[in-house]
Amino acid sequence: MPIVASITKLSHKKAHEAENASLCFLGLSAAGNRHSAIALVLVVSLAVIAPAMFWGVPSNLDLTNHFRFALPFYDAIAAGNLYPGWLAESNGGYGDPSFRFYPPALYYLLAAARFVIGNWYAATLLVFAIVSIAGGLGMYFWSKSILPASAAIWASVFYALAPYHLNQLYQATLLAEWAGSAVLPFVFGFVERVCERDKPRDIAGLAATYGLLIFTHLPLAVIGSMALLVYALLRVNGPNKIQKLAKLSFGAALGLSLSAVYWVTMVAEVGWIGINQIRRDASVDYRMNFLFSTFSPENLNVWWMNILALMTVLLFVPALFARRAATEGRPYKKAVIALTGFALFMAVPLSQPIWNLFRPLQETQFPWRWLILVSMGGSILAAAGIERLFGVRRLGAALLSMKLDRDQSGAKSPHSKEARKRIAVFGAMTISVVFTLSHVVREAQYFPPQKFDNMLTSVRGTDSVNYWLPIWARADVRKMPNEVEAADRAVTVTSWQPEQRKFSVAAGPATEARVRTFYYPHWIAKSEAGILATRPDTDGALLVSLPQRATSVELDFQEPRKNKFSTIGSLSGLIIIGGLAAPFRRRQKR
Repeated sequence: MPIVASITKLSHKKAHEAENASLCFLGLSAAGNRHSAIALVLVVSLAVIAPAMFWGVPSNLDLTNHFRFALPFYDAIAAGNLYPGWLAESNGGYGDPSFRFYPPALYYLLAAARFVIGNWYAATLLVFAIVSIAGGLGMYFWSKSILPASAAIWASVFYALAPYHLNQLYQATLLAEWAGSAVLPFVFGFVERVCERDKPRDIAGLAATYGLLIFTHLPLAVIGSMALLVYALLRVNGPNKIQKLAKLSFGAALGLSLSAVYWVTMVAEVGWIGINQIRRDASVDYRMNFLFSTFSPENLNVWWMNILALMTVLLFVPALFARRAATEGRPYKKAVIALTGFALFMAVPLSQPIWNLFRPLQETQFPWRWLILVSMGGSILAAAGIERLFGVRRLGAALLSMKLDRDQSGAKSPHSKEARKRIAVFGAMTISVVFTLSHVVREAQYFPPQKFDNMLTSVRGTDSVNYWLPIWARADVRKMPNEVEAADRAVTVTSWQPEQRKFSVAAGPATEARVRTFYYPHWIAKSEAGILATRPDTDGALLVSLPQRATSVELDFQEPRKNKFSTIGSLSGLIIIGGLAAPFRRRQKR
């Protein structure tokens, strides 16, 4: 027995030495600390965007649409309009109201980076770095409340390498969705904290991140809200269940208040744009975009997403070994398992009855968007599975331990079955990573600086998607050589700003001036005599009624009164969140 005890003690020592060796290989101390963990997350987050740094900005059709929006948004802010309401230069100068419907957070970030750096190309790469780092830190923040810190690092690594997550940037260029997927892990992390702790700043964090999510990407906000509801209901337990639900609800309400300046306008005016009247292409019909609904390359979106889903499964194979770890004193892992399963269910045709019931869910267009929730939950479970499968807290030690499973003569040890299992898991993960890097990343189309600048030049004034045109407008609107036409009456334009125009019309027969601007109810025309009547032309151009006498016309885009209340609501939410987050403490007498 003493001999057996000595051998056992020696084997434990060797295992400890193996783990220390692997930690040295990773550049971390055996003890580890929060700073080294965060440093590793930063390194991985920057590594996944290194191809963009070297080869250029990944390009797709959505890239031009983002900068068709971002360039005039920056110009408006530079001119002092901090929240522009009309995109004036698009559609050949007729404009469109897309500023009112796109969540603006990504464009504020791009504008801030452009202001600091002074160059759009470098500013875009800086935004990529910021978003990638935020996503890695968000995943670490959430998973650290569920897993040991060492495993939380691997959850961030898994998320950074998740095929769908990288596809958002490199192939689809879904920049706003990619930015939203960097915010969403923080929201889940604060839900976890509110359920576990009783601190006002956690409610403030939940409100701030949830409001930022709505302010960043609307489809992901809809999908994320459903997922957050499922997760919160699974996590709330114990004697204080009602109190926890009340705090979570209060945090969500504060988040809605914080983002009210955006969504109040969007909800009130969504009936004024063509998205409700135009027959949509099948490529954006939710019924045609469920995972595994078809395996034909004719539906390229679903065909490609099926492949990404398969690669996601291979990457997260270690999650199969997280089940036992999830039932041993960690009930919150059960919530992650249920969340991941629910997200996968919502991405496949079995969930279509649910989609048929909820219009906002249908407006997200692509059920395969739920892969980002699968990527989040799967990253945590895969990290837990690696810890359980390899029996160490670092993958380097696990790989080294495979070599120790055979003796010097090459004979199989009693642990060879476990070694084969580990090799199979590592092989599946390697296939996924290699496929993602070779097809998603390497095969992306990159715009180096000169090509990127050419794109910026050509995108200005281009046509918007028909969905965002006012319902009174037509895509084939008549081209106008001048800003204003008034039959045979002479017109002099004195000022032509994105949301304010001035022109004078000579005396003549009463008529209507046709303005090179799409009609929208918020355009108000005034003269010396008061407000002038306006209406849309047959193709949607703005018509202004003119009296017989010479007239000076001021055309202003005026925000409705309800926007003042939504602004007050956002400021109130910000003040309350700041009050909850402030570290007020009463000094206690000794």
